[in-house]
Amino acid sequence: MRAVRPIVTIGIILTAACAPHRSAVVFDLRPGPASDTKRLSTEVLETAYSPVSGKAAVLLGCDVRRDLPVCAIAEPSLEEDSAFRAEAARLADHPDARCRRLGQAIRENEPGVRMYRKALVREAGGVRLYGVGHAYVLDYVWQIRVARKLDDLNERSLDEMKRTLRHEMSHTIGATEVPGVSWSAEEYATRCG
Repeated sequence: MRAVRPIVTIGIILTAACAPHRSAVVFDLRPGPASDTKRLSTEVLETAYSPVSGKAAVLLGCDVRRDLPVCAIAEPSLEEDSAFRAEAARLADHPDARCRRLGQAIRENEPGVRMYRKALVREAGGVRLYGVGHAYVLDYVWQIRVARKLDDLNERSLDEMKRTLRHEMSHTIGATEVPGVSWSAEEYATRCG
């Protein structure tokens, strides 16, 4: 039974659905590197990362596998923080009310955004997907996380991180991963871009 627990925990992390005020973890899964946009110019100190603990560690599977990329987080760099705040300000003037609402959510939740080193990799149908961000609720507080890199060799640009921020932050206003009556998280990420 103990050998099954790590597999089940990782499976739950990678396939969880989103629901407000539940502890499900929702990942923004992206295909591999396809962008040649400007990369983040500042190096981030590796010592700035702290291990997640408590309820978050259990929810993310870090109590079983501490080596998962999502198990160590850091505050955004000055450049990242500035880009996230600028994104909220840009969306405040967006012509679509849904994007303005997203901008307000970013403004309210941005101080709690944390970064993790690299994406959580998942193989699905012969395609490698990268979990470049995730959102979950813990004790009625949204936890928004954004990956700095796809892997050890591929950095992500600020534009890519802001896209992930829009995707993950849209969950705070009720967006799901599945298109339906209202915009999905993916639609917020692209239409408000």
